[in-house]
Amino acid sequence: MRSMPSWLSAGVGGEPILFLHGMGSTASVWLPQLEYFGASQQVIAWTAPGYGCSKDMGVLSWEALAHQVIHVIDKLDASKVHVVGHSIGGMIAQMVYHLYPDRVRSLTLSASSAGFGSLDPSFQREFIEQRQKALDDYPTFALAAPRLLEGLVGPQITPLWKGLGVLSAQGITKEAYLSYMQLLLTFNQKEAFSRIDVPVMLLAGELDTQAPPKGMQRLAQQLPQSQFHVFEQVSHMANLEVVDEFNQVLSTFFKTQGVTKA
Repeated sequence: MRSMPSWLSAGVGGEPILFLHGMGSTASVWLPQLEYFGASQQVIAWTAPGYGCSKDMGVLSWEALAHQVIHVIDKLDASKVHVVGHSIGGMIAQMVYHLYPDRVRSLTLSASSAGFGSLDPSFQREFIEQRQKALDDYPTFALAAPRLLEGLVGPQITPLWKGLGVLSAQGITKEAYLSYMQLLLTFNQKEAFSRIDVPVMLLAGELDTQAPPKGMQRLAQQLPQSQFHVFEQVSHMANLEVVDEFNQVLSTFFKTQGVTKA
């Protein structure tokens, strides 16, 4: 029997919205969005393979992750979904589209990119070493999460949503986290990005140094029909830092695609 990723869901009806979390989170990081959008339609947030309750796939690859997303969509008996991906989740979302374009109704890429920033081996080596070093003082990833999160959020986040960000890191091992970091280095869909032929929303944080708004704006310029929004005084975690604004911007985008919010 094929192993399935775990997920959280809310709501019924309509074309589903599928949320894909970032590097140091699990499905629960999307709870504010599950509550908001689940009031009027079906929404799903997955936990990536190897994280939390989702079984490890063994060999980690972009193609295998895209296949796993499709397994979830099939399990839900959905023909098309609106895919919302944050950070590395946005990269997985792109792979889902490139491999299964007929299953994607729209793409929302939050704090993401079409490729890792550098192909230089020494830069990539230093990148991984810095991430490894950040974990060295902690026996588990969960204990490192509060400090890691501090570097990813801006001044507007409330203690409640910061706490959810930390909670969503529970169940992630250091080994799994670093495996995804290694995979991140290999992502390069820059040439394919301009061929995306579904509605696209790009979301950036003004203060984000992981996926700077200038880079996301350049992506938007490759897709003349795309929409682009910058959250002011927001860093990398807009869905937690400015929950209401994030939900409203996303809801407005969905309304242009015929997805209504009560």
